[in-house]
Amino acid sequence: MLAIFLVTCLVAYAGYRLKSLTLSGAVLTVVTGTVIGYGFGWFGLYLLGVFFSTSSLASKYRAVDKAPVDEIVEKSGPRDYVQVLANGGIGMLTALAMAYTSNEAWLYAYIVSIAAATSDTWGSEFGVLAKRKPRSILTFRPVEPGTSGGVSLYGTVMSIVGAATIVLATYPFMTLGFELTLALIALGLIGSVVDTLLGATVQRKYRCRVCGKQTEKQMHHGEATEYVKGWHWLGNDAVNFASITVAALICFFVFG
Repeated sequence: MLAIFLVTCLVAYAGYRLKSLTLSGAVLTVVTGTVIGYGFGWFGLYLLGVFFSTSSLASKYRAVDKAPVDEIVEKSGPRDYVQVLANGGIGMLTALAMAYTSNEAWLYAYIVSIAAATSDTWGSEFGVLAKRKPRSILTFRPVEPGTSGGVSLYGTVMSIVGAATIVLATYPFMTLGFELTLALIALGLIGSVVDTLLGATVQRKYRCRVCGKQTEKQMHHGEATEYVKGWHWLGNDAVNFASITVAALICFFVFG
């Protein structure tokens, strides 16, 4: 466990220095990695590393072209502790459950939780770069890139690729078989779909009093934004946590 803790500290420090994590995000990364390492050993830490590294690269890919999206999304830039918890919190719970029950279903739930987080991240980070505007998953009307609830063909494909990347990354450690592989990828994608549906229906939205744009930010152009719709308490991080929870629970009940 000491080795796992030290490696986690090293990774968190590197993420902080590379500006992929805030200081609070780095601290929570250490906690998350240590707990996951406790439940799943080096495999758990490895899979978390695949998510963190690929998602960080996806975030930095064509960052200049994504600049307009920063005006819409609730948070941009380095991940803080809430974002780390939103993406890794369920992973920690599955690790603790695995440590105390040894039920293999928790292992699959962990894989799916990371696949869902990666699927959503990749869909968002690459989807905003699509040549055509995304469309609302509810009305199919065009929406601005970065709008919660928006989908595009490119973003959907990258969501599938993101989930598949995590599931296929398990191959050096375990034998899944074709059908189980497809099932875990599909469950990871379900997490991303749930995220999109929640984003389109109940996630809180605001409107800037200066420029009139709809945004997830509570401050825009230096002024407080006007509440438009959604549940006041349900921001992007809560949506991420909820969607990963749904995917992991479905997985557990399927294989438990």
